[in-house]
Amino acid sequence: MLTNLKIAPRLLSFAAAASVLLAVVNADAQSPATSSVADAQTAGRAFDGTYRAVSSAKVNQMYIAEKGNMAVCPDRMPGPLTIMQGQARYTDASGDPVDGTVGRQGELAMHAAEPGGARAMELDVRGSIAGNGTVHARQQGYSCSYDFVWQKNGQQTPSTAGRSLSIVSSPASRREG
Repeated sequence: MLTNLKIAPRLLSFAAAASVLLAVVNADAQSPATSSVADAQTAGRAFDGTYRAVSSAKVNQMYIAEKGNMAVCPDRMPGPLTIMQGQARYTDASGDPVDGTVGRQGELAMHAAEPGGARAMELDVRGSIAGNGTVHARQQGYSCSYDFVWQKNGQQTPSTAGRSLSIVSSPASRREG
């Protein structure tokens, strides 16, 4: 009988620890759904603005066109990137809107799809936004892929010479000043 009395307090403390652990696991499992909305709203304010395209580089030089022929990937420059409250958008060189989100740490995830006649169009864009307002992203499609760089209007960025800084501003702000 004495051994049962020694075990009972241990069982009670084990049961209490297990219930606390279950509560923590349950709270953790529920937090991503609610925090992702809050993350997008928080990120939006940190990265809000318009970013102008400053460079574009082809990832692949050729692609397989219709009827199996090889074709050269054209040079492409995207339109301005706009971020508003965690929502990102730009227009690709063909005029298609590309939409997506910005994460808390500046992670950029965008997508565009358009059903087509002979060939559908689909783009996936992944990238990141640095603290200095520079966006590096890769646009991947069925045929050609590109690496794009955008710079936030009004942010300082290293010049192409790499030794001095220049201020990037919009034409409207230059006229007002």
